[in-house]
Amino acid sequence: MAKKTDKSAAQRRARQLIKKHQKDKQRHKTKGHLAISENAVQHQMLSEFGNVQNFMKNVLHLADLMRTDDDLKTLRFDPAAVYAQFDLTADRAALADVYAHQEELPAYAEEFEEFWHAKRRAVLETLVTEEFIERCDKVFKKLLVTKQGFKKDYRAALAGRLLVQSHRAAISRTEAPLEDNSLWELALLATLKENPRELPAPATEPVAAPADSGAPAPTTE
Repeated sequence: MAKKTDKSAAQRRARQLIKKHQKDKQRHKTKGHLAISENAVQHQMLSEFGNVQNFMKNVLHLADLMRTDDDLKTLRFDPAAVYAQFDLTADRAALADVYAHQEELPAYAEEFEEFWHAKRRAVLETLVTEEFIERCDKVFKKLLVTKQGFKKDYRAALAGRLLVQSHRAAISRTEAPLEDNSLWELALLATLKENPRELPAPATEPVAAPADSGAPAPTTE
C-alpha cells in the first residue's frame, strides 16, 4: 500500500511540474508577439552597440528625444496614479530636486540615487501595465521606420525597443527588475517633471532657548 501511495504521489508531482513548465512557457510566449529570450536580447544589444557603455550613450540620447519627440511624449504614466504612491511631505526634498532639473530628463542629485531606486521598486509594479508596455512597443516600432536615415535617433529608438524586449523576455521580475529598466525610469521622471505638484513648505528646526549662564539677570532702577 505504501509503495502504491508513493507512486501516486510521484505521478502527481510529475503532473504538477509539467503543468508549471507549460505555464511558464506560455507566459514567456505571451510577453510579446515574438518569442525572444533574455539571452537573445543581450546578444542583440551587444551586436548593435558593441558594449554596455555604448548602449547607455544611446539611452541618454533617448532621454533627450523623450522630451522633444511627439511620439515619445506619449510614453508617460498617469500622473494621478504616480502621485498616489508618493507622500509629498516625506518625499518633498527628492521631488523638489527632480523639479529643479527640469531641462534634464534623467537628472537628479546623487544624494537621492538610493531614494529613487527604492521608490521605483515600490511604485513601478502597478504603473508598468501590459497596456503601457504595448504602447511603448508600438511607438518604438514606428520610430524604427521613421528615424531611418537619422543614425543617432534611430539607434536611440533601437535602444528603447531593446529595453521593452528585455522586460518582455524575462519570465520573472528577478531576471529583469523593473527598477533597473532605464525606459521605465525615464517615463517616471518625465511624468513627474511635466506634472509638478505644489510641495509643502520644508519643516523648520525649532529654535533652541539660550542656555542659562548662571549670571544674575540685570536689574533696572
